[in-house]
Amino acid sequence: MRRTASQLRAEKIAALQAEQAEYDKRIQEGSKFANHARCAVVEDLYELFGIEVEQRVRQGRSGAFPVSVDRDESKRSARLLDAVGQLLERDSARLAAPLDASDSSGPNNATVPDGWRPEAA
Repeated sequence: MRRTASQLRAEKIAALQAEQAEYDKRIQEGSKFANHARCAVVEDLYELFGIEVEQRVRQGRSGAFPVSVDRDESKRSARLLDAVGQLLERDSARLAAPLDASDSSGPNNATVPDGWRPEAA
């Protein structure tokens, strides 16, 4: 029997929901065990790329104080992702190109002085 368009859409939606549920489960499991390490890496990346916390100043009874605009840091993490994407776009040609055989600047292409011999074991 042939499926209708709405049945096909329902199957596609169910598959996408299952995929999202699996992704959410991986995130939840990862945060149980690797949360500290991941946060440390992200904080280092924020510092490396110079991505600061967005804050505004609010007036209260005791004076002005800074308040975070982005409590869950979704905007800040999006800026980090954009910065990494721009870096990869800029350097993708250089990173994807194979090393030139005549390039001797790499660690495996170091020149050996004339007359050098390995010591006998």
